[in-house]
Amino acid sequence: MKYFFRSLLALILIALLGYIWFFHIRTTKQAYIETAPIATKVNTAQTADFNENRNAYFGDLHVHTSWSFDAFIFNVRTSPDDAYNFAKGQAIPHAGGEPIQMKRPLDFMAVTDHSEYMGIMMQMQDADNPLAKLDIAKDINSPDRDESLKAFGKIGMSMATSWPYKELLQKDIIQSTWQRIVEAADRHYEPGKFTTFPAYEWTSNPSKVFAIKQYAQNMHRNVVFKGGKVSGIPFSAFNSQDPEDLWKWMDKERAKGIEVMAIPHNANMSNGLMYNAETMSGKALTADYAKNRTRNEPINEVVQIKGQSMTHPILSPNDEFADYELYAYTFTSSFPPPPSQPEHSYVRGALKDGLAFEKSLGTNPFKFGFIGSSDGHNGASAVEEDNFIGKLGVVDATPEVRMDESRLRPNRYWSAAGLAGVWAKENTREALFEAMERKETFATSGPRMKVRFFAGWDMEIDSLSGNDWLDNAYANGVPMGGDLRGMARGESNLSPTFIIQAIKDADGANLDRVQVIKGYLDQDGTPQETIFEVAWAGDRNVDPNGKLTAIGTTVDVATATYTNDIGAISLQTTWTDPSFDTSQSAAYYVRVLEIPTPRWSTYDAAALGVAPISGVPPTTQERAWSSPIWYNGNSK
Repeated sequence: MKYFFRSLLALILIALLGYIWFFHIRTTKQAYIETAPIATKVNTAQTADFNENRNAYFGDLHVHTSWSFDAFIFNVRTSPDDAYNFAKGQAIPHAGGEPIQMKRPLDFMAVTDHSEYMGIMMQMQDADNPLAKLDIAKDINSPDRDESLKAFGKIGMSMATSWPYKELLQKDIIQSTWQRIVEAADRHYEPGKFTTFPAYEWTSNPSKVFAIKQYAQNMHRNVVFKGGKVSGIPFSAFNSQDPEDLWKWMDKERAKGIEVMAIPHNANMSNGLMYNAETMSGKALTADYAKNRTRNEPINEVVQIKGQSMTHPILSPNDEFADYELYAYTFTSSFPPPPSQPEHSYVRGALKDGLAFEKSLGTNPFKFGFIGSSDGHNGASAVEEDNFIGKLGVVDATPEVRMDESRLRPNRYWSAAGLAGVWAKENTREALFEAMERKETFATSGPRMKVRFFAGWDMEIDSLSGNDWLDNAYANGVPMGGDLRGMARGESNLSPTFIIQAIKDADGANLDRVQVIKGYLDQDGTPQETIFEVAWAGDRNVDPNGKLTAIGTTVDVATATYTNDIGAISLQTTWTDPSFDTSQSAAYYVRVLEIPTPRWSTYDAAALGVAPISGVPPTTQERAWSSPIWYNGNSK
C-alpha cells in the first residue's frame, strides 16, 4: 500500500509541476523589443516567365538549418546559404557524412529557423563570441558527452516551458542573427528564376502532463515576409505562446508597411488546440477573432514529414484514404509519445466547423488555403521517396540508421515531406505572396503534380486544352481559394459547374483518380462530408455506395520498383454536385491520388537487402489537395 501512495504522490507532484509550467506558459511574456524595419529586395520589372493565366510553382516554406536548436543538437551544421543552394539543385554537406542533392531544383524556398535562440548554438562554437564564454555554453561545448547532453536538455526545457535564459536573449545578438538570415534570403533571390522569402518559425508549445509524461501540444507557425520591408527582429514564443498575440504584433507590423503572414503546421500534433472551438485562453470565438485569424493566416501547411493534417479515420470513417501517413501524437522526449486528440486537429473538420461559425458569427475563422512543405532540419527538403535524406541529422541520416529496428524513435514512422504548389503569374516574391494571400495554392505529398480547380455559374467549357478555357474560368468563375457567391440567374435548382484538371508529375507516377471532397451543413446545421469520385484512369466503375474499384499496383516491394503501365498522365473533367442545395453552405476541395509507388522505407530496405519497416505500409499513394472553394448558402 505504501508503494501505491508513493506513486500517487509522485503523480500529484508531476501533475502540479505540469500545471505550474502550463500556467507559466499562459501568463509569462518577455517584452518585445521594437526595432527599425529591414529593407529588402523588390521586383518591379515583368519577368520572362510571366503568364496572365498563371504558372504552377513548387517550393518549400519550412526548412531548418544549424541555426535552429533542434537541428544543431543532431549534428547539423548547414547554414541558410546551404539551404538555398540545396533548393537550387546544388549538393550540400549532411550530418551523415555524404553530400546530399535534389534531383530537381525548387522554384522557391523560405528558411524558417526557430526564433527562440535563433543561431545561438552555432555562435557558441566561436571562441571569440561573448556567447561562448557563458557557463551554459561551456557545458554545451564540453568534451564530456553526458555534460553536453545535460546542457542541451536544459536549453530544450527552457524552450518547452517558455522560461528562457535571459543571457541568451540579448537584443544585439538576436537582431544581428536575424539580419544575417534576411540577408541570406536576399542574396539568393533571383526574380523569375528562384524566389526566397525572409522567414522564421514561431514555436509555441503549450505543455501538459499525460500518464506522468510531460508533453507539448504543437501550435507552431511559420512567419513569412513578402519583402520590401521586413521586421527588424522576430516576435518569438518567448514574447507570447498565444497566437492572438502573434496576430496583434503582425497587424502592428503591417501598419508599418511590412507585409507578413503566419502559416500554421502540424495541426495533427496539436491535441485539438489548432482548430479548437475556443481560444487558447479558454474563451469563446468571436467575430473579431475570426477576422484576425483569417487576415493573418490565409494558408495552412497540411502535409509534411511529421504526417498529414487533412483528416483522421476516426473523424472520416467512410473515407478509405483517411489513414494516409498518420502521425497522431504530441511532442515528448519519450517513446511512444502520448496521443494527440483527433477532434479539432484536422483540416476537414475545421472546414466544416468554419461553416457553422460563419452562420453564428458572420465570419469564418477557418477559411484558409492549403500548402505542403518539408520541416526538414538538415538545411534541405526531404521530399523524394527514392532519395530520402531524413529529417534530424545523425538521428536518421542513413538507411542503416533509419532501418535499425532497435531504435524506437518516432521519425522511423514519419513520411517523406510535402511541397507547396502556388498558381502565380511569375516567380517573384510579389506574385507568389499575393497568390498565397488569395489562397490559390495546393499541397502535394512530394510529387510535382499540377492541380487546377474552378467553380462558376456561367462557364461553358467545350475542351480543357489550350488557354481558352482558362480565360473563361478566370473571367466567369473563381479559382481554388475563392468564394462562389449568389445565384447568377436566380434559378433555385441551378448547380454551379466545377472545372478540375490534374496533370501528373513529369518524372513521377501516373494518376489513379480525382475526388471532390465536400464539407457542408445539413438542414439541421450539423457538419457533414461527402466524397465524390469524379475522374479516374482505366475501365472501372463506381459501386452503389460511391466507391471506386482500386486501380491495382505495379510495385515490386523486394526491388522497390514500379511501372507506369496503369494510371493516366492527366485527368480532367467538368462536374456538378448532384446534391447541391442553394441554401446549404459548403466547402469543396479536390484530392488527386497517384497509383501506388514504393515508400521511402521500402527503397531503404531494398538498398540494404532487408525487410521493410514494420508498422508502416511498404507502398504509398502520393497525392495532392487543392485549396477549397466556398459556397455560402446565405449569400445572394
